[in-house]
Amino acid sequence: MFLLLRLRSLPAPIRHCFSHNTSSLSSAAGSVPYPIPRYPSSAPPHKEKEDIMWKLDSSASHVHARVMMMIKLSNLDAAADQALLTVSAARDGSSSSSSSSTATCDAIIGAMCRAGRYKEAFEYFHYFFNESSLKPNISCFNHIIGALCHQGRVDEALRFHRLCSSPNGETYSLLVKGLVDAGRIQEAEALIMSKPQLSPVVFNHLIRGFLDQDKLETALDVFRHLKQRLVSPADDEIADLVHLIIDEDYNGIAMVTATFVEYWFKKGNDEEAINWYTSLLRKRFVMDAITGNILLRILLNYGKKTQAWALFDRMLLEDHQFNAETCNIMVNACFANSRFKEAVDTFHRVGNNIDGSQLCYRNIISRFCEQGMLSEAGAFFEDMCSKQFIFPDIPTYRILLDAYANASRFHDAERMANLTVDVNLKCIAKFCSLDC
Repeated sequence: MFLLLRLRSLPAPIRHCFSHNTSSLSSAAGSVPYPIPRYPSSAPPHKEKEDIMWKLDSSASHVHARVMMMIKLSNLDAAADQALLTVSAARDGSSSSSSSSTATCDAIIGAMCRAGRYKEAFEYFHYFFNESSLKPNISCFNHIIGALCHQGRVDEALRFHRLCSSPNGETYSLLVKGLVDAGRIQEAEALIMSKPQLSPVVFNHLIRGFLDQDKLETALDVFRHLKQRLVSPADDEIADLVHLIIDEDYNGIAMVTATFVEYWFKKGNDEEAINWYTSLLRKRFVMDAITGNILLRILLNYGKKTQAWALFDRMLLEDHQFNAETCNIMVNACFANSRFKEAVDTFHRVGNNIDGSQLCYRNIISRFCEQGMLSEAGAFFEDMCSKQFIFPDIPTYRILLDAYANASRFHDAERMANLTVDVNLKCIAKFCSLDC
């Protein structure tokens, strides 16, 4: 009973009292500047008007700070309520307010999409940019395009992208992936082949589509086209050399090469896959964390553990070309083979040395909880709490709370629930003190 009362003591999310009529979200497409595709039979989220519990600074920068804090705590409902304040904050007309307000809209729409709450993301896009006349940036468009493609609504995504005045590489990457996933590879090819300066990531989706259809020669032709955009010779080696000489980031080309490595592994031709992989390693470029992580996953998925650990060691040596995902990939590989001590050693090699240390802690705590090793999970949690600039986020508390409850350790579960409430209250107190 105490646990329930303690959880209920959290203040209700602070809601901005806005007077727009939510029924207008169903207005005709032609009457708004950015007609957004709607869910069939969707109803707009109902926002009850509530008295504000205390006066908050509604300047654009303060609103943005509070929204980002709530997103970091995984409290999207409170973040969304706060984000509504950005409409009134933007009305002061200053360029800084406009910039902060757009960033706030971008943040909450993106967070909703990442959480799979697409309906709400669409409604907030409509409210901010159709009803309230704020101006979206390309990132806001891309969130919606990505959400539509993820749902298989590619035609709606294509129509929506035409509203963008300046679509960028991410826009085309999302659309090409959506078309390829829908089996519409010819349309994907037609969409990008005439577009200059698209990143290799965009072409990689197209190449993967051709490889999935076993059209190896066509995929290789696209790859050659990609590498020769900046050079005229038809020789692949010359194209590679020129990329390296002019110091163009080679990681995009390396990412596409990884796609061919994976293709040959899928075909059961390990020898050819390793040939592609070793030829890539011979290139004199600094491999970034994104490319390295892709290769690590491929090598581990196809049982090439020796090569994966060698690549991991190389990434650690190359001037911090690794990130939280690198740590989590290798820690998870250790757990998959019940090599718990090696998982801890791997964490200590990486987890405390990067900006995403919070994610590394959360991951290893989660893995220990899955194994029922709650003492080890608790020890990592205490270690995390002891750090000056690293603190547990709400998902980390929830992982431990659920693990303790499932193990019938109710005293520990109650303690973790109380800590979860406390961190919310401290966060609220923090942003309120900033506004006073």
